Amino acid sequence: MIRRQFVKLATGSLIALGGSVFLVSCGGGYGGSTTSDAEAPAAPPQQSGTQILYSTSIDGAHFHTFGIDTSAFASPPADGVAGATSNDAGHMHTVAVSMAELQSVGAGQTIKVTTGSAESHTHVLTLVKVA
Repeated sequence: MIRRQFVKLATGSLIALGGSVFLVSCGGGYGGSTTSDAEAPAAPPQQSGTQILYSTSIDGAHFHTFGIDTSAFASPPADGVAGATSNDAGHMHTVAVSMAELQSVGAGQTIKVTTGSAESHTHVLTLVKVA
């Protein structure tokens, strides 16, 4: 086992959602993932209120989260959605998801979106439809 895989399996991250704290393992993607290890999300998407919370891929022993309102999949805005990820490891990344990408996810397709660069790296968001 290489060092990076060991670190992913041996460590976890805390995520706070709606006043609750969850421990999320950083051990690769979630079941059935066909993405490469480098692009695998740190955790499966979770619904939190009216948003789907997506976790990015892990880079430099950290990951970020990004929320998309469920209505954006049912009726995608012409300009898509854009915003910043969570602030982890002292920085955030920009994210832009087009109307066409939102429509594809709403139709059940898996879409990968690369974040903007910060601290000389990017992350990958794997967007899937959450029932």
